[in-house]
Amino acid sequence: MQSALQNFVTTNGIPVNQAPHGNMWERGSTADDQYKSFVTGDAIPGFKILIPGNGEGSNIILALRGNAPFDGSQFPRMPAGGPVYLDDDTINAISAWITAGAKQ
Repeated sequence: MQSALQNFVTTNGIPVNQAPHGNMWERGSTADDQYKSFVTGDAIPGFKILIPGNGEGSNIILALRGNAPFDGSQFPRMPAGGPVYLDDDTINAISAWITAGAKQ
């Protein structure tokens, strides 16, 4: 999943290194560390990236769909500066992966 997100931002020239959360799917020095950080870490303090088993309630899905609090009320839809957004099929696939337990 992390590589799919990286491919999307690279292909679309999205400068995630300027975002407060940075490149949250590549935190860590090894692939295992990056996965663990992505699945258990915060995007920004107090906002878990995802909740294994709850795709639609996970912040990454809320952010990618532009649902509160990522509807502009507190935070912008991700990626900020869009519109170049992930398509619904891709967001649904990420959500399904999270709902299925976000396995590595």
